[in-house]
Amino acid sequence: MFTFGVKFVLACYAGVRVYEKFRGPEPAEIETRHTKTTDDNNEREKNLHYMKMTGLTVGLAGLANLNPVFLPVMLGSFTYVAIPYLRVFENSILVKKKIDGYVLYGIADFMALGLGRLVAASLAVGLLHTARFVISNAKRNSKQTLLDVFGEQPNKVWVIIEDQEVEVPLVEVQPGDIIAVNTGDMIPVDGLVVEGIAAIDQHRLTGESQPAEKTEGDQVFASTQIMRGRLCIRVTTSGSDTTVAKISEVLSHSVDFKSSSQLRGEQWADSWNIPILALGFASMPLLGPAGTVAILNAHMAQAIRVVAPLATLNHISIASQKGILIKDGRVLEDLPGIDTFLFDKTGTLTSDEPVVGRVLIYHSDYSEEDILAYAAAAEGKLKHPIARAIVKRASQANIDIPRVDDADYKIGHGVSVNIDGKLIQLGSQRFMSGENITLPDDLSRQLQDTHGAGHSLVMLAIDGQLAGVLEMHATVRPEVSDLLAGLRQRGVKHLAIVSGDHRQPTQALTARLGMDDCFYEVMPQHKADIVEQLQAEGRSVCFVGDGVNDTIAMKKANVSISLSGATSIATDTAQIVLMDGSLGK
Repeated sequence: MFTFGVKFVLACYAGVRVYEKFRGPEPAEIETRHTKTTDDNNEREKNLHYMKMTGLTVGLAGLANLNPVFLPVMLGSFTYVAIPYLRVFENSILVKKKIDGYVLYGIADFMALGLGRLVAASLAVGLLHTARFVISNAKRNSKQTLLDVFGEQPNKVWVIIEDQEVEVPLVEVQPGDIIAVNTGDMIPVDGLVVEGIAAIDQHRLTGESQPAEKTEGDQVFASTQIMRGRLCIRVTTSGSDTTVAKISEVLSHSVDFKSSSQLRGEQWADSWNIPILALGFASMPLLGPAGTVAILNAHMAQAIRVVAPLATLNHISIASQKGILIKDGRVLEDLPGIDTFLFDKTGTLTSDEPVVGRVLIYHSDYSEEDILAYAAAAEGKLKHPIARAIVKRASQANIDIPRVDDADYKIGHGVSVNIDGKLIQLGSQRFMSGENITLPDDLSRQLQDTHGAGHSLVMLAIDGQLAGVLEMHATVRPEVSDLLAGLRQRGVKHLAIVSGDHRQPTQALTARLGMDDCFYEVMPQHKADIVEQLQAEGRSVCFVGDGVNDTIAMKKANVSISLSGATSIATDTAQIVLMDGSLGK
């Protein structure tokens, strides 16, 4: 009876394969083969469906053991869920031409079916679908995170045609087109600014906490946002060719890669497949078919996958109790060999929000409190880190912040507002020059000294005259000095900063912390190049970062560490997450 069940399942599968051969591929299958991306949602749903159907099959198998009347229904259900399993079996034998774990387990499962172990056979097939569901679900979640971060592109954009702005779908935009992007809008393309001036939030790409000033001739990137101003941009690349799209593609495909350790482990396990198969059938005269099934299912490859991680669970548990989340136990083996640490600058070594340092007075009629009050009023309704830092400093000093009429805002590389009949202008040196505000001669030296120290300046003018300057300081995390000293004591030979920030502040922080090297103005994809370059020199690299712009480098590094509270992609990618949000751990 039960050998008939095996024959029935195999006959049905053979019929399906013959039908598929003569039918040929369906149009949907042809289209899928020529598509770069897989429909992860469909894959997940398909695996979930088969997992549920396997549960039904197990239930029917139990009923069939109690009453044979359920056996035909059970065999039909088993055949349905076993067909994907048999495809894998066939692929191993005919395409890969090797006996792998799937072949051994397939033989064991169908022997179990032939022996009447219906529940055991159904559960074994269910394990395949469960594993596939877990993997497809993890891939979908990882790729969906990318879409959530980079998926804010508009469906339509304003293209300038014969001095007229025409709204067209983003997919129709071509290199050479000129598009207009206004305050608050996301830049949808990579391109060059041909007209306008604006402050752009590009921290997703470069990690810079301060808005980048862009004007004619400067390059801009997709998925960065205009905070103040308006730009006309000549498109260089759009769609899947933009920098952000390429980063997304790299990260998306990275979930499909296996580590070298995993591949070596699988190769080692595969080397035992034929000996185990031979042992199983050689023992059949002594142990019987049930003994052969037991030997095949006890293949050490399964033991490796289940038992080996237990060796590290105790250490991982202790670490988690101390606020260190270790997502991949293999890093416990890799960490002692790390000789090079690369740190992202903004958000990792430094806080992502600066603080107001000195307030320099350039007009005798106004005090430091006046300058802070006007600056906080001008920036009060803006959300970028500099604005928050100025408002925070004024609040800490218990300074009353005057009210501003929204209608008096003028957006550019700074802000212009009217307060109590006075014109207040706050912004960069470029903004002041554009507003024809005369700057004192000694300010240029102050600018040079400030930038050399790694700081930046925000200038405030009242009624067309420079009244004060606020010095903005990047704040280094308090635990960083002890951290670096501890790494030196543990034999780390090379400490470096990798940042999208400018040369002067990056070099200044490197010198201040006594680090060995720094890499500045680095785009995200090039951070990974730096990791590979150091690895090619024979170094073992740990990358510590907190943002989307760090994730490709994290994938390339021997070990990757992120902080709780960092972007979800960074914490998803990192092998170790420091749960208290600081580097102290």
